[in-house]
Amino acid sequence: MSSWEDGSLLEASTMNPITKGKITLDVWRAKWTTRSAIETRQQRRLADMLSYVRRQSRFYKQHYTDVPEGCTDLTQFPPVTKPMLMEHFDDVVTDTAITKAEIDTFVADESKIGHRFLDRYPVWTTSGTTGEPGIFVQDDTSLALLGVLPDRWVLDALLDIDTLRRLVKYNFRQAVIAITGGHFLGASAFALLQRESTFLENRIRLFSPTQPLDDLIKTLNRYQPALLMGYATVIVELARAQRDGYLDINPAFVSPASEPVSATQKRDIERAFDCEVREAYAATEFDPIAIECGHGNLHANADWVVVEPVDDNYQPVEPGEPSETVLITNLANRIQPLIRYDLGDSITMYDEHCPCGSAFPIIEVEGRQGDVFHFETTDGRDRPVFPLALSSVVEEVPGVRRTQLIRTAPSTLRVRLEVASGHDEANVWEQVRTDLKTFLEDQRITDITLEKATESPQRNPRSGKFRHVWSEQI
Repeated sequence: MSSWEDGSLLEASTMNPITKGKITLDVWRAKWTTRSAIETRQQRRLADMLSYVRRQSRFYKQHYTDVPEGCTDLTQFPPVTKPMLMEHFDDVVTDTAITKAEIDTFVADESKIGHRFLDRYPVWTTSGTTGEPGIFVQDDTSLALLGVLPDRWVLDALLDIDTLRRLVKYNFRQAVIAITGGHFLGASAFALLQRESTFLENRIRLFSPTQPLDDLIKTLNRYQPALLMGYATVIVELARAQRDGYLDINPAFVSPASEPVSATQKRDIERAFDCEVREAYAATEFDPIAIECGHGNLHANADWVVVEPVDDNYQPVEPGEPSETVLITNLANRIQPLIRYDLGDSITMYDEHCPCGSAFPIIEVEGRQGDVFHFETTDGRDRPVFPLALSSVVEEVPGVRRTQLIRTAPSTLRVRLEVASGHDEANVWEQVRTDLKTFLEDQRITDITLEKATESPQRNPRSGKFRHVWSEQI
């Protein structure tokens, strides 16, 4: 799970302005249309995309050999997974100038963060938490939608007098809390904004959740953002700091994302900052999948993405029932097409209409989430450590394929590791242990015992869900 943490004003600078204008107009015209009209838009784009990939993608042409030409019933098309697409990367993409070897070289170079591959395509990567890092090349339509789709749902929250006053007072500055140090969606799109948007060049700043909370609070107090976006667990802690008087900012709008956030937590955030709070559900593979409306419901952007809640056999689940995983079909990106892509999140889709008046489907999401660990620092203070920050330390170690971190005692962390082939497990563990120790010491947390689990990462035997960071201490 990820967020529109790169902001809602990203420009697809290479796109013809007239084409971008048409996309923007279509997005806004669809907001209050009927469910039938939304489905018509979806089906038209789906038929066009399926026809296109069968002509232009060598992988999909072979993958759909047994599916009749002209078929648009998605249930007849075999799903795809991230490992499958990465293995056949050169055959999946529809621009033969793009190769996996050259993309790998590009993303290995951190100086290229925020630049376009071949001076044309933004490239975003995933961390590899679900088993293998993903590399996803974007096209101009994807970028245009990344900017327009969030605005369709949140612009109403920004148009009241008090909110506009705050936006102007704090010069429209955006604070984005996202993992740095790679071509991840937040960090890479943030850098792209700085390079390509004159308006946002000095109005958007990235804050890493890996830094100590005290340091984050100090920098936010100096920065004074008008908009605050990023990891939900971090924003929950910032709301607590605001209530306790350590944080003193006055944002006009807050958007927790990348992790599930409860209704109670959203109310707490809203009270702490006295502003509108809207959740976002997005992924590197499609951003944004859904945005929260003013009535507290997440609406899937079904005119541009097909969302299929399915069980562990990829069979549809009934409305109101949580899925084992979700398949998404990106109706925008033709450079690296995603058709019935297994995203891995559990979602619930509902049939009923929202009181806001929109006919777009309502979904609930149970995505990647973990416990916030609270440790005591060397000076006796309570220090929260966020799940994504902690797991990212491990995931960035070369050779780590999958990980789980469990707190088994107040000062003990148990680390489950799955190591990629070709890497020595003992060496990988030693680097993980060193990096975790350094990370915790930077937060003034010492005397933590780090244990390597004998078992590999595994799903919960009851729910089948794959958790990443949690506490088992009594």
